[in-house]
Amino acid sequence: MRINFILNSVNDAHSLKRVSDFRKKGLEVNVYGFLRNDETCVDSNTMVLGVFSNTLSYRKRVKIYYRGIKKLFSQHKDNGDLWFYLGLDVAIFAVLADHHRKFIYEECDLVHTYTCNKKAQSVMEGIDKFIIKKAHRTIITSEGFLDFHYGKKAFPDNIIIVPNKLSNDITRFGTTCKAVHDPSHLRFAFVGGVRYQSLLSIADKIGKNFPYHEFHFYGFISPTLLEKELPQRENIIYHGRYKSPEQLPEIYSNIDVLICTYDTQNENVRYAEPNKLYEAIYFSCPIIVSSNTFLAKQVDRLGIGYNVNAFDEDEIKNLVKRIEREIIDKYTSMKQLDKSIAIDNNSYINNIIH
Repeated sequence: MRINFILNSVNDAHSLKRVSDFRKKGLEVNVYGFLRNDETCVDSNTMVLGVFSNTLSYRKRVKIYYRGIKKLFSQHKDNGDLWFYLGLDVAIFAVLADHHRKFIYEECDLVHTYTCNKKAQSVMEGIDKFIIKKAHRTIITSEGFLDFHYGKKAFPDNIIIVPNKLSNDITRFGTTCKAVHDPSHLRFAFVGGVRYQSLLSIADKIGKNFPYHEFHFYGFISPTLLEKELPQRENIIYHGRYKSPEQLPEIYSNIDVLICTYDTQNENVRYAEPNKLYEAIYFSCPIIVSSNTFLAKQVDRLGIGYNVNAFDEDEIKNLVKRIEREIIDKYTSMKQLDKSIAIDNNSYINNIIH
């Protein structure tokens, strides 16, 4: 069976991991998608269907999406291949262009929740649920998305939950060799793309109130945040971009507490389960996440960390003092976790293609 992927961003790390999963299973794979005009396509085997900037509004992207997919379908008649639509924006226009094709739909973000227009959001939610039901199989990356879409109601039986676990590739680079934690000098860190003001807020409050601790940022910083004033303190360090997964073991060997306090004003954040959860498990690193989220429930259930309001200075101060008391015991208990639960074994693929 041939699988034809259509990606809303050809360089998106999650999308490329999904494509890699299917290739590792020995399946024939074609990849198509859309490119941001300040990037170069990292996979030479990918066919670019259209190009636009990150700042182009979704309304103006409509023609680019539709024309690109329509042209692709005109060149590839429906011959029984299985199509894979990664993202609601791609899925909408693929179904509009040809609703007869057999397809897999993956939702790894609730993209329609980013709009401020509640009426438009409601319409998009209806379309999203229609596509979920119409798909041969629908992959969602967080059980929290079921809560968002269906609450306590029954959901379609074609849905498969595939959490954002780590690729098996991570095992080629070893694990961390962490020094003994020093509660009087803790290293807090965020690892990934810095896109939320909440991350800068907690860094600034820890840096300000605990000069004997450090806060590290590993990864790029969103241009929209760079336009604002980043917290500048002697104990806040910006390391810039890194290679994943090659450099992750080294980075985590220098971290005591992982920060993952995404901004809960974003509705998607309240229901998503980011892969930082599984990095924390794999590298035995206690994690702090935002309160009142599905992720906070998971962290509490697994006993691997804490939750906090990243904008509440008193709450953060109390939490850091608690961590100072508990960090050694927390680290010891996390070392007992089976690391294999953090790694994707790709068994879901057999349930999807049949």
